[in-house]
Amino acid sequence: LPACLPGYEVTGRASCSSGGLGVPSCTPSACNVTEAAQSILAVASLGNCPELLESGDFCELECLSRFSPSGNISCELGNLSDFACLTEPCLPGFQADPLRPEECEPCPLGSYKQDEGSGPCERCPENSKTNVTGRTSSQDCQCPVVFYEQRNSLGELLSCLPCPNNSAVTSGSGAIPSGQRQDCQCLEGFEPVLRPDDDSLLHCRPAEPCDVSDLLRNLTGPEEFKLKTGTCDPYAKTSMLPSGKQCSLLCDAGLGAQLGSDIFRAIDLTLACDDGKLVRSPPQGNVWCSQASWDVPPLVFLGLTTLATILGAAAIEVRQTSFERQYAKALRGR
Repeated sequence: LPACLPGYEVTGRASCSSGGLGVPSCTPSACNVTEAAQSILAVASLGNCPELLESGDFCELECLSRFSPSGNISCELGNLSDFACLTEPCLPGFQADPLRPEECEPCPLGSYKQDEGSGPCERCPENSKTNVTGRTSSQDCQCPVVFYEQRNSLGELLSCLPCPNNSAVTSGSGAIPSGQRQDCQCLEGFEPVLRPDDDSLLHCRPAEPCDVSDLLRNLTGPEEFKLKTGTCDPYAKTSMLPSGKQCSLLCDAGLGAQLGSDIFRAIDLTLACDDGKLVRSPPQGNVWCSQASWDVPPLVFLGLTTLATILGAAAIEVRQTSFERQYAKALRGR
């Protein structure tokens, strides 16, 4: 048998036929593509390549998504050219899926990634999160309302610091967050307690209710004309009106509030509380409900309206008479 050079293999066999001697020959070796590609078949398939690629031929393996081929694969005397499926970088806001490296997944909530690449997403600063997946900057990280934010000049979040007790950073105030405790405002029903040295917020205490026992238990006037608790009735048992709340005493239908014998004065029957102080309440004295206070003001209003109408008509009549006289005088002058 002939001794073939590297990259060639013996084909055929020695034979004798009709006195003629057949001699085996050396031909270029083919390449086993399947065997050579085993290491990358997790991210590639044979594509248009046969299992055995003849020397001098070439073909192209097919890479899976997020991978691109380095070029055609060729066979030269039994040797396959170098070939790889190159990873395409994940876009900003995406990272390589740990279970499927050939895929990119968006950064989960509470993380972001600024640059391309298959590297992992970065976590937002402690106590902060993003409101959607696939974020690309720490600018997208936000603190909960019970923390105030500290950001750099680029708007990137540096840290979340806790607001004092019973306070939060409220939206809708129109103020631009300053990254300081002053961004924290007391929640509804709480009042600020300030530091004595710099007047910054120390904490928020519960607002004090107003004691309305004297008003609700000692309503004045004869029994049938006495004020009723009205919308203040839910607070009659405890006699405490919460801060920030208001209610109104009422008269029965057909009766109006009256102070003593003054039937013309308008009486405010509203009770309003602000941190232990009644900022609105009926006037002190004998406030009761009377029919006259209900009936007379409309009559007075009607009388004043009628008088104003009569005076207005009289003024028009005087002007009309004056105009007619001046017109007649002008005609006689002709």
